[in-house]
Amino acid sequence: MLHKITSTLYRLRGDSAGFGAMELALSMPFLMLLSLGMIDASNLISAKIDYEQAAQQTTDFALAKRPQSSNGAYLVTIAKAAADVETNDVTVQIFLECGGTRQSNFNATCSSGSLPARYVSVQISKGLDTRFDWAAMARILGIKGFDSSVTVVGDSLVRFQ
Repeated sequence: MLHKITSTLYRLRGDSAGFGAMELALSMPFLMLLSLGMIDASNLISAKIDYEQAAQQTTDFALAKRPQSSNGAYLVTIAKAAADVETNDVTVQIFLECGGTRQSNFNATCSSGSLPARYVSVQISKGLDTRFDWAAMARILGIKGFDSSVTVVGDSLVRFQ
């Protein structure tokens, strides 16, 4: 009887059939999470690039049609259409700096010796949902993870005077 058990143990010790399947089964959860992470990251990066380009288009438009006041409503409309977002996702600031100090009045005159510089700043910011619920995965693992909604921001700043 002992001889049968030892011969079976020797035979199993040298048998490697199924070892590849076992390695794949052990690594599959990690590979799936890695794939899901790459998909989510590429979607967020793509959205950031789109918002950056839309903000850049808006500041290019501001260079073509230079603002005469700090009212940037017409630029909000351009950015909203370019990025396909809502009005509250777009922030446009038109401001004056005198000698590097930001002024509260766009139409102010800088004191002598201070160089005037007028700028247009466009920021497009929107919360996007990831395709995978990373917060739930973090709770399962008992770790602190980020939410399943990530704020993506694209911005552009141009000096026009």
